[in-house]
Amino acid sequence: MSPLDPDALEPEALDRAADILTGSRYAVALAGAGMSKESGIPTFRGEGGLWTRLGEPPLNQYQTFASDPARWWERRIEEGQQSAQSEFALALEAAQPNDGHRALAELEEMGILAHLITQNIDDLHRRAGQRSITEIHGNRYWMRCTGCGARWPREEFIVDPDHLPPTCADERCGGIVKSDTVMFGEPIPAEALHRSALETAQADCFLTLGTSAVVYPAAGYPIDAAQRGVPLIEVNPEDTPLTPLATVVLRAPSGDALPRLVEAVRARREGRS
Repeated sequence: MSPLDPDALEPEALDRAADILTGSRYAVALAGAGMSKESGIPTFRGEGGLWTRLGEPPLNQYQTFASDPARWWERRIEEGQQSAQSEFALALEAAQPNDGHRALAELEEMGILAHLITQNIDDLHRRAGQRSITEIHGNRYWMRCTGCGARWPREEFIVDPDHLPPTCADERCGGIVKSDTVMFGEPIPAEALHRSALETAQADCFLTLGTSAVVYPAAGYPIDAAQRGVPLIEVNPEDTPLTPLATVVLRAPSGDALPRLVEAVRARREGRS
């Protein structure tokens, strides 16, 4: 039986995961590119990944931006006016939240999931209804001030091409504004790191969802939780460096595993299990 077959999900593992979640008071999750892949967005690394096929982008992206923000913005506007889009951009525009995204938002609505840390920039978690969320690598559809860290949805921040680079909406700040996505060479915003560490420290259950667990600092949060003795639930069709630390492993894509996990938790709450 294929590990990608939803019927391959072991009932014992599902029951154990549901028991842990039902008994938790502050569950935290880390989501990775595997969840986005299920919505048709290609991954960067691994077999078939964009960077595997096309090579990694320059590692000095942020340095290029910082050295001449006005020119960076000019190029961004020029590219936006061109009709051709990259494979990744086209996939992002076409992507919709999948069953895994919706199930995760449902766990939050049920009061089970307290917070989500996501490595994804595609806005699918928000669109699925997730509210308590840290986008540790930013959001493609948001803007951010490099001075004070304020963030705005892209459509709410008007960029005047005659006055580049754009600056913070708060005139007292005056910081330069860029896309919210964290570039190569750019430090992850301190607020995102602080919030992620704070939520991890409060977790009494930690879920990892579709993450390869090789990109830090994100990969360090479930390790920190597991080292405190917090139960770790891994949802992934493949083994990862976190597998040996996991209390229970659901060896399936999140779009298959999470809806069934939600139903199992609901059944326990309703006394059906």
